[in-house]
Amino acid sequence: MDSADAGTDDVMELYGDDPVVHSSRAGVVRGRADIRQFYEDNSEFFTGGEHHMTNFHQDGNTVICEGYLDGETTVGREANGVPLCDVMEFNEDDKIVAFRAYLDYRGYVDEVPEDVPNVRAEAE
Repeated sequence: MDSADAGTDDVMELYGDDPVVHSSRAGVVRGRADIRQFYEDNSEFFTGGEHHMTNFHQDGNTVICEGYLDGETTVGREANGVPLCDVMEFNEDDKIVAFRAYLDYRGYVDEVPEDVPNVRAEAE
């Protein structure tokens, strides 16, 4: 899949029979049906977004992709140059069986609301 315009069907072709996705926004998503829904929901939340992958690392059946994200959420928050890292594990048929998506949310958050607790201060 080489297209930035790939749809959910194209993405789902990359997955094996019993995959799992770990997302900081959606949590742990298991199985093809729920993962399909995750991608459909994500495309509604993040409109006009593009992933730009810049570095790739492979060790056995694990591939790490580094890059950044550009686009806008449906609530109007811009995400330009948000660093990301995807970690994928593949089966013997070269299908994804585990996918972990990591985003640097500092790229999304301009300011932290005052009602968000300061975890470090509370731990002291």
